[in-house]
Amino acid sequence: MRWLFILTLLPATLFCQSRPAADEVVSLTDKNLTQFAKESAPGLRQIEATLESAKLIRDSIDDQYHWRLQTDASHLSAKERSLNQFAPVTTDVTQLQTALIKPFSSGLSVGVSAFSNQVTNTFTTDATDTGFGLNLSVDLMKNLFGKLSRAQINNAEALYEKAKLEKEIQEKAFLQGLRRIYWSIVATNEQIKISQGLLETSLKQLADTEKRKKSNVADEGDVARSRSQVASRRSNILLLEYQRESQLQQLKEQIPSLANKKIVLGKVDLTQAIVEVLACTTVIQAHKSTPYEYTSYDEVLALVKAAYREKQTVTDSSDGWDLTLNGEAKYFGKDLSYDSSIDGISGDPQRRYSVGLQLNIPLDGKKTATEDTMKRIDEKRFIAEKEMISAKLNAYHSQTLTNIALLQSAVRTQGQNSQDLQTSLKSAQKKFNQARLSFRELINDQDLLLQSNLDEVRTKLTVLTTLLDYFSVFNQTPCGLNQ
Repeated sequence: MRWLFILTLLPATLFCQSRPAADEVVSLTDKNLTQFAKESAPGLRQIEATLESAKLIRDSIDDQYHWRLQTDASHLSAKERSLNQFAPVTTDVTQLQTALIKPFSSGLSVGVSAFSNQVTNTFTTDATDTGFGLNLSVDLMKNLFGKLSRAQINNAEALYEKAKLEKEIQEKAFLQGLRRIYWSIVATNEQIKISQGLLETSLKQLADTEKRKKSNVADEGDVARSRSQVASRRSNILLLEYQRESQLQQLKEQIPSLANKKIVLGKVDLTQAIVEVLACTTVIQAHKSTPYEYTSYDEVLALVKAAYREKQTVTDSSDGWDLTLNGEAKYFGKDLSYDSSIDGISGDPQRRYSVGLQLNIPLDGKKTATEDTMKRIDEKRFIAEKEMISAKLNAYHSQTLTNIALLQSAVRTQGQNSQDLQTSLKSAQKKFNQARLSFRELINDQDLLLQSNLDEVRTKLTVLTTLLDYFSVFNQTPCGLNQ
């Protein structure tokens, strides 16, 4: 009997254990949305990675001018015959060298070294040179006085500073994109509330129509039309709810920390947001010309020009002659063993000096053609980027003013239209109750009011998102909505 009792309880126990925990509820507002995004949004991590790539390029150029240690070791063993009794044959050669080398951005390279060379031939065994050396190398053409090095460094630095500004701009644009989704959810909720209000009215009308049919005042067609209206209202609400869930999905994809949480909207007022839009519009309208002080793009444009100037210098140096002056001084001891040669550094020091010129001259026109192609590419990229930035700034400012003015006029017109339709519907309801208006005409008036209210919400959303797009470009606009 006890086993039967346990077996009876087992399925219920397993069912309770397998039930998923209730989703954590998160109250989302326009203000804490940014905080959630900064904590986990992959889009922001990608933007940061782009900046790190620009930093890597800059650092890789700086790395060329750091101290570096270079070590060489080699051994040669040969078995050869002498061509005559006076010509020595080298049988063993051992070379060891350790050098510290420091290239400078001025076109100068300095190296200090310690070395030991040991040679054995038919006349001498273990002839050894051990000592220290100093090497100098100076570029006398392309990088004279560091012209090319400075251009490379300045170009990389300008591109890095540009990348830092673009990171700020892109982060702001990304966050404004999330706010667009958030306010779309707010607008959808408003539309659902409006639709639910009319659904309740439709349900009351259905109940009233069914009563009127029992009293033989309405027929089966009126009841069917009333049911159709209820179904239509419910269908519209379901579609709006689907739209809201799709918008929530977009938001969760962008912010993984919200992916498995239930999102509810905090207290929010779309109409109040439109009032704030009016305040922001006043700030924008105060500037007839493009307000460069409200954007970072003007600094980006200046850095684009600076980077292009330095890139021109680099490209101009890619062709032509290359002349290098090399000098070397050695201070060493010389004897027939390592130990003796080391002692000779202080007891009987030897000195050796050398100087030379290295000239490199291209003999065909391929490098010249390559340089011309590089110049055209650099110029076209520069012009394209400069014009895109200038066009974006000018178009966004002038067109946003026009668009918002038109949309605000549309909101006012739609608001007046909704008020008039509300008044008309009250009159229609009265006439319907007095049997002076058909049920079909009453439903038509209700549909017109519903559509007007929904259009008004959509237009308010468009006004708000248009301003958010403006803030993605003019990211320093002093306005309450510009977070």
